[in-house]
Amino acid sequence: MWECPKCKQHFYNKNQSHSCGLYTVEQFLDGKTPFAKSLFEKLLDAFKEVGPYELHPVKTRVALLVKMRFASINKLSADYLDGHLVLTELHRDDTIFYKIDNLNNRFFVHHFRLYQAADITDGLKRYMTLAYRVGLREHVK
Repeated sequence: MWECPKCKQHFYNKNQSHSCGLYTVEQFLDGKTPFAKSLFEKLLDAFKEVGPYELHPVKTRVALLVKMRFASINKLSADYLDGHLVLTELHRDDTIFYKIDNLNNRFFVHHFRLYQAADITDGLKRYMTLAYRVGLREHVK
């Protein structure tokens, strides 16, 4: 893994483009409601069931990393959490994802929204596990 000499973030690729800066999870959570912070913690706890990871806060979100970033918490509002999972295949599941971005047919960024802890369903957990495997770079032969 390559470590940026300025911000100390870790990347799989040397000199990987990124929003270089010293950001913290606390800064991301600053001013958020107790409810939003609770959703944030419950989602991170669900990811801990999948496997160990590092948190990488950047200017606008908090990414989750193993060998590469595989998920992100993009927004905490007063009553919901927006996040995404990075997958190598398209999964059209309207019960979980509200938007999917296609990155050159190589990665598919699946966006989800949680309104309550109960939205972390077994279905979402299955996709979280798939995304974690992307983070481990199991898709690279």
